[in-house]
Amino acid sequence: MNWALCAGALLGASSVLLGALGAHGMDDIFDEFPAKKKAFRNAVDYQMIHALILVCLGSFKYIPNFRLPDYLWKFFCLSIFAFSFSIYCWVFGGPKWLVHITPIGGIGLVISWMLLLRLIWLNRKIG
Repeated sequence: MNWALCAGALLGASSVLLGALGAHGMDDIFDEFPAKKKAFRNAVDYQMIHALILVCLGSFKYIPNFRLPDYLWKFFCLSIFAFSFSIYCWVFGGPKWLVHITPIGGIGLVISWMLLLRLIWLNRKIG
């Protein structure tokens, strides 16, 4: 089973569903707390972008001789959850301290991209 592809597909699908919910079903919350609307949109956007990178990472497994360590896609997933899902929980009525987890997720996403750069460097002679 290609777990990176599965994670990308699930996170991509849930991003679409959450985006639709935010666009059509949360006007009461967003009217009362406009900052939550912006945060929610950012969470959905970042989730979708990083779901797509997970799909790409999963596709790398089909490149002959390309070594994709499991820690890379798992680190992306953890960072997505820390970033986006901390925002979702806060928007849906969770405690305000949840937004303090969001920057940790953002740092995790930056580290994930740097790990991807390292992986590309290590595999540069393939092909």
